Amino acid sequence: MIMHKKLFALLCLTFGLYVLDACCGDKKPFFDYNKLTITSSLLLLTASQDTVVTLRVAPDDLEYLASEYRLTVSTPAYGTSCPQPGEDGTKYKMTSIDITADKDFNDTLPAGASLASIFYNGRATGTPQSVAQNISELEFPDPGWDFLVFTPNKPVLIDQTFDLTVKITKSDGSVAVGKVNDVRFK
Repeated sequence: MIMHKKLFALLCLTFGLYVLDACCGDKKPFFDYNKLTITSSLLLLTASQDTVVTLRVAPDDLEYLASEYRLTVSTPAYGTSCPQPGEDGTKYKMTSIDITADKDFNDTLPAGASLASIFYNGRATGTPQSVAQNISELEFPDPGWDFLVFTPNKPVLIDQTFDLTVKITKSDGSVAVGKVNDVRFK
């Protein structure tokens, strides 16, 4: 009889640890971002001696979002680690990206027109595609990630500086925007 009570108490304790999830508390494995941080630099391509403009885009103004509670076989009480905030990626995936300039880029790309067709993924493997064609490769896998886009194209008036705006639309319809000022093409 005493053995049954001990087994029952052990079973209750184990079940309680599963339900409370021991040390993790409120899991927030997904993240969302409301703004973008944009930085720009010039990069010299040594093979062609051309200079390209690069934009580094990172999520900013982060929120961490929980998913529904899932009862798992292994909890932190049994030696596994608690999830890091945002480790499962973004809650809402990118559906489109747009890059615009405050001045005319050339005759076919006036101020405010999308430049996404002339920017390429800086970390793509294989033949570069414009960011408008392959948005899935730019997705932020975790909150500390960024992506790099570049353009080898130069504006008609090379001595001007441009204010570039990057706008990402997400699957929930929300929009994140970032801006970088005084970008110079050489």
